[in-house]
Amino acid sequence: MKARPGLSFTRRNPLVRWSDRLEAALMIGAVLLALLAIPFAAAAGSGAYAEGRERAAEQAANRQETTAVLLADAPPVHVRLDGVPLEEKAEVAARWTGPGGLIREGVVTVDTGMVTGNEVRIWLDARGHPVEAPVTDTDALSQAIGVGTGLWLGWLTLVATVFLACRAALGRSRAAEWAREWEQLAWKEKR
Repeated sequence: MKARPGLSFTRRNPLVRWSDRLEAALMIGAVLLALLAIPFAAAAGSGAYAEGRERAAEQAANRQETTAVLLADAPPVHVRLDGVPLEEKAEVAARWTGPGGLIREGVVTVDTGMVTGNEVRIWLDARGHPVEAPVTDTDALSQAIGVGTGLWLGWLTLVATVFLACRAALGRSRAAEWAREWEQLAWKEKR
């Protein structure tokens, strides 16, 4: 007898239980839900990228880079037991020229091990206060990839959890069926 083409759970095979068919349908549904979520995750990532680029453009327009001179030594560099120096930051007093040519003093974040008189590049806001470097387009892209991927993986985790819970319930149902059938068989044997 030749096997008919098609999915095995759709054939009317007496050895395929209703729970096997249901499990196969749940698997197909889970895969479809995972695939259908990709465009939504991509749209969320695209939105995050647009927002990140907008923020990068705003920060690039409102921040300027300048040179600051350290007025104190930064703490020394710490070294791991294997001799590799740790990359640490410290806050140190410094002087810089702000917008409009005003000389300002304040605290800036630098690498450890720097000494008085070293020059460091810092970013200033419109009022001349030190701020972090502006967000770049690369940062926006990284964030967008993280948002899209994280959203899809979260959805995938939810779908997989539901599928596995259903599969476990079907497994318990099948085990109970087997137990009933063995009990009936044992009952018939005793008669």
